[in-house]
Amino acid sequence: MKWENEKGESGSIDCENVINCGGMWGHEVGRMLGVNVPLHACEHFYIVTEAIAGLTQMPVLRVPDECAYYKEDAGKMLLGAFEPVSKPWAMEGIPQDFEFDQLPEDFDHFEPILESAVERMPMLAEAGIHTFFNGPESFTPDDAYHLGLAPEMDNVWVAAGFNSVGIQSAGGAGQALAQWMEDGQKPFDLGDVDISRMQPFQGNKHYLFERSKETLGLLYADHFPYLQKKTARGVRRSPFHSHLKENGAVFGELAGWERANWFANVGQSLSYEYSWKRQNFFDNVAAEHKAVRENLGLYDMSSFGKIRVEGPGACAFMNYIGGGQYDVPVGKIVYTQFLNDRAGIEADVTVTRMSETAYLVVTPAATRLADQTWMMRNKGAI
Repeated sequence: MKWENEKGESGSIDCENVINCGGMWGHEVGRMLGVNVPLHACEHFYIVTEAIAGLTQMPVLRVPDECAYYKEDAGKMLLGAFEPVSKPWAMEGIPQDFEFDQLPEDFDHFEPILESAVERMPMLAEAGIHTFFNGPESFTPDDAYHLGLAPEMDNVWVAAGFNSVGIQSAGGAGQALAQWMEDGQKPFDLGDVDISRMQPFQGNKHYLFERSKETLGLLYADHFPYLQKKTARGVRRSPFHSHLKENGAVFGELAGWERANWFANVGQSLSYEYSWKRQNFFDNVAAEHKAVRENLGLYDMSSFGKIRVEGPGACAFMNYIGGGQYDVPVGKIVYTQFLNDRAGIEADVTVTRMSETAYLVVTPAATRLADQTWMMRNKGAI
């Protein structure tokens, strides 16, 4: 690992293993190590009132609709905010001399949260404010933290981007990472937080700045089924994007790809109306499903990952890494999984034999990097 300080001094450190636990500095530390750790700091607010007579220990109250949480704190009331449009901080990088300091107050930004809180808890209208705190906290593009072995390096591990839930997650995350490092395998399914789920483009500073405006608030929002993010969209588009849009496509985003999730009818709003029950696109999807079952459907698979495996040992390699039988005629497609030596599933793929010495592996859009990394790390095993 190469390093340089504010005095211009530099050097390098050799390590058998490195764990990046840099918090909001994790992105910068990742760059030093040659790995991608997408996260961005935002301004994060809470207030603590003056002492309130008779206030004793109370349950924590969380109100997602009002983007707020309340907790009793030594006879005072603490009100914290996860506002829907947050304030990204340090677009040009965290200042060299910043050491867990406070950021300037911004009462105008916090005021809408406080107004709702006063209606929810009238005693706040009478209590004075003892502390107005504004400090930075980092958030990842999907609000899941980063854990595990970095895809770019075989000895760089990540435990960062805990999105304000570090205290509740740290014990389990630490145990899982330690077990992973000790055994060389994940102790259980960690796909939702595995750092290899991140795409290379997600390390882009502008992308992170724009996405972090939303992710802070989404951490506390209702997590409706099929909830779509609104910021930093349009990164990856299929060649058919315009044609799909002209035919009423309502797009969702996955791994940066804009994908047609459903098609609106003429006159129908091209947007999601979220609900815990059947959502507004239910009948649209049912009609599409019926059309494909009874007639014909064409799928745009541009977003899926494509990995070519080629060489004299291609067949042997595929039969080693996957659970299927790949010694099949040219043109044959095999749907199967990649397995680890505990028979755990590492990838869900479709494999086409292109020639005697070549295969095309088609992976889900979000797991292309993870699946390719798994293949690369096992290519020397046969």
